[in-house]
Amino acid sequence: MANYNAQYRDTVFRSFFNDQTRLLSLCNAVLETDYTNPDELNINTLEGIFFDKQKNDISCTIHNHFLVLVEHQTSVNENMPFRCLSYVAELLNNLVKDKHKRYYKGLIKFPRPKFFVFYDGDKHEPLQRQMRLSDAFDGDSDSLELIVTAFNINDAISRAVKFCLDNSIMGDYLVKHAEEVFNMLALEWNLDDALQARFEEGYEDGREEEREAIALNMIRSGMLAENIHEFTRLSLERIRELEKNIHP
Repeated sequence: MANYNAQYRDTVFRSFFNDQTRLLSLCNAVLETDYTNPDELNINTLEGIFFDKQKNDISCTIHNHFLVLVEHQTSVNENMPFRCLSYVAELLNNLVKDKHKRYYKGLIKFPRPKFFVFYDGDKHEPLQRQMRLSDAFDGDSDSLELIVTAFNINDAISRAVKFCLDNSIMGDYLVKHAEEVFNMLALEWNLDDALQARFEEGYEDGREEEREAIALNMIRSGMLAENIHEFTRLSLERIRELEKNIHP
């Protein structure tokens, strides 16, 4: 894993949910809503400058009802309410297309902001808790508050990944992003058990083309044949044949 990215989990999170349908499903889960039309969701993640391509992870508006900011972290950051404050200020400003409206007497209406963090760091953290901006102030403050709901997704991720592998979910995504996902899974879960269960249930033959497509993508990324074999369960002989097709 010479090309190991220290933020691989964050990268996969951004990449996977940078899609209207997937993000709408996530928003429905955390907001306890039942929106069905992905076209009602508009992704408006803030773009950074210089070395940072993005300032925040994922943000969107749903119709004119919600402004949702979702962050992913590998450990709890108690400053997330402060960070979200700067994000939401810029997002709200971006929603006002006519900047002169800020000086009008009429009230400018905005979607309701909601802030969420998903982290997979300390397993001893509670499954859910709230982080408040007011905790950073020296004394009580009821004039300015921002509440971030933080979810510990350690166990949920493990079960979700195994379910996806067993039920051939995210196949297209895995084909496109095999290396990132492999790095994430190989470091966090026992792939042998999950993949073996999938093959024993009869998926191996029917998914041969999918596994070869993933293997080809991993070969192009410069991954070792042994790692490709561990993830796809293709034989080393077949992987060598695919390598020859790419590098004759």
